Amino acid sequence: MKSVLSALALLLLISAYLFVDFNKLYLSLSPKSELVLQKNCDLHKGPCSIVIANGEVLSLEIFPKDIPLMKTLHFKVHSSNQSLDKMHLKIYSRNMFMGSFDFVLKNTGKGYYETKGIIPTCIVGKMQWNADLEILDKNKLIGARYQFNTE
Repeated sequence: MKSVLSALALLLLISAYLFVDFNKLYLSLSPKSELVLQKNCDLHKGPCSIVIANGEVLSLEIFPKDIPLMKTLHFKVHSSNQSLDKMHLKIYSRNMFMGSFDFVLKNTGKGYYETKGIIPTCIVGKMQWNADLEILDKNKLIGARYQFNTE
């Protein structure tokens, strides 16, 4: 019985080591993000634009403007590059861990990209959010980080 428990404990330790080591390996091989932060814009009032690392301009707008929680939001992006293959929008809270919400934007033509999604509510209220627009460019992630608040 002791040998079975010892074997299980050893197997658990090896599995934990491989899991942690695999995460380090995965993170080291994953493309690094280079996001430009938008500081002086209010997504509740209108679109916010950022010039990203490769010189392209990304503009994000969210509808409805009051950005309600637990209701469908329409995210609209305009890019100076009309032929982006893949653009992702990742939304996550800055003041509390509530998970990460990832959306793929669809190219609707003439430099416009759109998606819909829902962000969760919290009983604490006054949530602070990051909305990261990410584009894979020459094996690295570049893009823009927009910040907004919800009640």
